[in-house]
Amino acid sequence: MATKIIITILILLAIISGGLGYYSYTLNQQIALLSESLSEQLFNLQVEQATQVAEMNEELGVIRAEITTQASRLEEEIGGTVNDIGALKTEISGTNTRIDTLENKVGTATAEISELVIDASEIYKNVRQAVVRISTGDRTIGSGFILDRDSHVVTAQHVVERLTDVYVITADGRVSRAIKVAGSTYSDVAVLTLEDKLNIAPPPVADSNKVNIGDPVATIGSPLDLPETLTTGIVSGANRFARIEYDTQFRWISNLIQFDAAVNYGNSGGLLVNSTGGVIGLVIARVNPGEGDGIYYAVSSNKLKRVATALITSGYYDYPWLGVEITDLSPRMVESRALDSANGVLVERPTPGSPAEAAGVKGGDIITAMDGVALKSVGDFTSYLGEYKSPGDKTRLTIIRGASRLEISVDIGKRS
Repeated sequence: MATKIIITILILLAIISGGLGYYSYTLNQQIALLSESLSEQLFNLQVEQATQVAEMNEELGVIRAEITTQASRLEEEIGGTVNDIGALKTEISGTNTRIDTLENKVGTATAEISELVIDASEIYKNVRQAVVRISTGDRTIGSGFILDRDSHVVTAQHVVERLTDVYVITADGRVSRAIKVAGSTYSDVAVLTLEDKLNIAPPPVADSNKVNIGDPVATIGSPLDLPETLTTGIVSGANRFARIEYDTQFRWISNLIQFDAAVNYGNSGGLLVNSTGGVIGLVIARVNPGEGDGIYYAVSSNKLKRVATALITSGYYDYPWLGVEITDLSPRMVESRALDSANGVLVERPTPGSPAEAAGVKGGDIITAMDGVALKSVGDFTSYLGEYKSPGDKTRLTIIRGASRLEISVDIGKRS
């Protein structure tokens, strides 16, 4: 019995073992098939992913190319825009420069126009308070104007040189006595020192070297005892040297501005002003109506300043002197001497004992320049000497003597 049970058990175990082996075999086969399937699927998935990655890289390459192209185009467009902006800035800068140039031209033209047109009413309003009347104490005999705030008044020397008492009447009616008079006969300039402080602003003094023929001018004075009379005209000439008659006396005066604004007896000593109200001269004379009309003279402001300064500081003005009798060149002289032009002055003779004689200047010499400054006439000669030279200075004369051209240095003396 026991043996049968054991055999039965063994048979069952064999059956179970065979079943287990078969199941194991079958399971392994299924696992192998599954592994093969999974590997194939994994491979296919890798291939698919690789394909997709390749496609994505290709698309990215295209996108990069497009981006690069667009970036290049954008850079070109930006560069062109920058160039356009630069060109526009350059054009704007050029336009601004042209505008500035135009504004400067307009300003210059405006200034030139203002110099050609005189606002007489405005000038009269600004200058009249500085103009005074010169009186003997009983009647007005001339004009003058305030020179500075130190109680100095300038007038013509011939107006006051014979007076014992000199009074000044201002535009507002105040009267002051002159306590000191200093004058220069050969310049016809006098300075009065007043007893009272007037506290009146003096008019500006302009540079007479900048005066041009045709410039508008105005005068304010007291002609024929008519106070504060205004007349206007133009500059007719400059650097004149004229023989002026005062009563029965004659004087040669240099550094004169010629003008045509009407003046009469009583205008002497008044001011001559330009279009901006600057003093360019001191009125001193008119041509005798019997000889002509419309020709009047004023001592230039540069000469006036020089003489007035000396009169205030020293009480006198030493007039420079070379000691030569000179005349303008005539056409016959130009022809006979075979000269290139009539510019220059002829020395008729040096004054005996004069600086010119001592330096070797001779009669017949033709002086064409002084210190290198060309001379056209006697007026140029005397004006340069009077405005730029003083006794004790030296001057260099350029002289034609025969066929020779000489340079002669002369020590300037004092006119007695």
